[in-house]
Amino acid sequence: MGRVTMRTGEGDRNPGGGPFILTGYSGSGKTVLSRGLEDIGFHCVDNVPLEVIEPVFRCLEPRIERVAVVLDVRTPGFSERFPEVLERLRERFTTLKLVFVEASLQILLHRYSISRRPHPIRSTSLTEAIADEVESLAEIRGLADVVIDSSQLEPLELRRQALALGGLIDLRELMVLEVESFSYLHGVPSDASLAFDVRFLPNPYYVPELRPLPGDHPDVVAWLESHTEVGETVGRLCDVVLDLAPRYAAELKSRLNVAVGCTGGRHRSVYVADRIAHGLESSGYTVALHHRDRNRWRPS
Repeated sequence: MGRVTMRTGEGDRNPGGGPFILTGYSGSGKTVLSRGLEDIGFHCVDNVPLEVIEPVFRCLEPRIERVAVVLDVRTPGFSERFPEVLERLRERFTTLKLVFVEASLQILLHRYSISRRPHPIRSTSLTEAIADEVESLAEIRGLADVVIDSSQLEPLELRRQALALGGLIDLRELMVLEVESFSYLHGVPSDASLAFDVRFLPNPYYVPELRPLPGDHPDVVAWLESHTEVGETVGRLCDVVLDLAPRYAAELKSRLNVAVGCTGGRHRSVYVADRIAHGLESSGYTVALHHRDRNRWRPS
């Protein structure tokens, strides 16, 4: 079963932040972890020669807590020389964490059976290559601050481990909510995750002085808000999105498109999209608001 263990005393090594060195067995999931850290703003460097790792850390020192370096047996002399390099790095960068990723033999064999990439050790059978790698990395594993067993972790769960390592506690921070108004005359946005049809609401189009004004104009807003059913609808739609958004965030979805449509995309959808966007922002989400068809309207 997948698990995470930490070395005694790591609690005073700035949990939830870097810098990190990611290492472990080939095929265990280091790349997934690295990409997860990249998603939350880490500068990740893969397969760095040991001769340049210390200069790399010094070069990136101004933002060192957002740095992650991937090292493994692809680097010549890694198992023999890395412990000494790690000791020097830990002396200079006291918050540095060594993260070791592993998996069982059967899981690694299965992953290589469905992958087109070869094992870095190519001079022997795959089983022997994995065994040789495990043996060569035994000392480095013992130096790790964090050991992640990915045997029973799906890529999504492993990515969650990366986000936790990087200090992301609230998954809402990872997701941008796109709220978009549109006209059904021009079709539902192809990337809509949630689409709401508000053509049942009172229509300002039939009020001559409001017809040319968009749905976010104060006069149109006041007219719409004078109708009780408009406020009730907005409240219910906000509740639906606020109920579903954390579920999408838990699946590590980076963008969620909420589309609101009316006939012309000029009045009702614009107003409702604005109100939904405001409600989401008030709840702590990052929101991008877009009115796709608001300015396509032409006076008849």
